[in-house]
Amino acid sequence: MKFGIEPKPVEYEPLTVKLLQSRGDFGPLEFSISEESHKKTLTLLNRNTEVEPLDLGSLLPSELWGCARVLSNYFGRLNEVAISRTQWVISGKAFPTDTLTARSRVVKTELRKGLPFALVETTTADTGGNTLMSQLDELLLFHEVIDWAYKERFVADELSTELSIPRTVYFRHNWDPSLWKNNIHTNNYARKFGYELGLPEFIMYMDWVWDALFRIEGERAYNYSLDIPIILPIYEGDKIDVRMRKQDSGYKVTFTKGNFLRLKGLVCPE
Repeated sequence: MKFGIEPKPVEYEPLTVKLLQSRGDFGPLEFSISEESHKKTLTLLNRNTEVEPLDLGSLLPSELWGCARVLSNYFGRLNEVAISRTQWVISGKAFPTDTLTARSRVVKTELRKGLPFALVETTTADTGGNTLMSQLDELLLFHEVIDWAYKERFVADELSTELSIPRTVYFRHNWDPSLWKNNIHTNNYARKFGYELGLPEFIMYMDWVWDALFRIEGERAYNYSLDIPIILPIYEGDKIDVRMRKQDSGYKVTFTKGNFLRLKGLVCPE
């Protein structure tokens, strides 16, 4: 199946630990990103900040991300899922309309403090079989969460920084609550778990991380790993600073709201 700008079917099968354990391997799935979709991604990225617009003919790593595409092909939209941590290893690039192939497998499932998680490994390759990006995403499965509410974490970030980019949180899609039931991007459902509002799409976080890296490293950013162990909630309209600091092994990246952490990770050359 090929995708450009994907249709968004409302029906879905809720992801559970048992369901993912019963089918460990998924794919291969062929897809492509249209010029229109790529331009939309860049427009949203550039519209919600005051820094110099990014003009990029090649695809952003978020457009190579295969996990949600592959699982959605089996279960429909991932309404009741959030990414709690991630690691992407970028080893190449592609362009709009290129044919790409993604495969996913469930590495493990576990309960931590009563919360169900699934660790999913995905690879995205070009038509020659060359891996362009491998991903290790941890999914929090809300469908099986009972009697739990997120507790806000107020951790201050250091002030020293090499690069700071102000951004405003946005959504890529309008998640109409009258249409999208039990969807973590909608306010009523997200509030069931202690969040203030619906959570934005995960790829926005990764677009901001890689955009900051690209502004420093240019084309070398296509051979980097993005290791993001801390992803905290941000909400539509929030004002966020994306900060990069040089370290011996690469760059420390943080998102701050005011001076409090919303994301923390390390980006390193491969």
